[in-house]
Amino acid sequence: MVQEAFSTITTQQLLEMFEIEQPNNEHWERGYALVNVLGPEAFEKEHIPGSINIPSGSEDEFERRFAKDKEIIVYCASADCDASTKVARELARRGFHRVKDYEEGIRDWKERDNIVHHGR
Repeated sequence: MVQEAFSTITTQQLLEMFEIEQPNNEHWERGYALVNVLGPEAFEKEHIPGSINIPSGSEDEFERRFAKDKEIIVYCASADCDASTKVARELARRGFHRVKDYEEGIRDWKERDNIVHHGR
């Protein structure tokens, strides 16, 4: 079995991170980035507060925006959606060292009565 070069994060772990600090999607290396990897339409429909949208297939954008050692959490629709896992795998392949896949995605976030934002 091949060892993945990224880890996973649960809803509870993400909530605990939110309690300590909000995502920092603007700074090259400080804090952590929270990235929805679904298409723009899905992002506008609903997303986790504080997250940004970099759709799957746009991994070059991560290299333009973030240092290789910045913590990056990617997510998609649900555990049934593999977009975030594919992006996490690709980012690890490109040398990002602190990638986490929030596999449970927006569905689990909502099912646990957490707030979602709509629009950009």
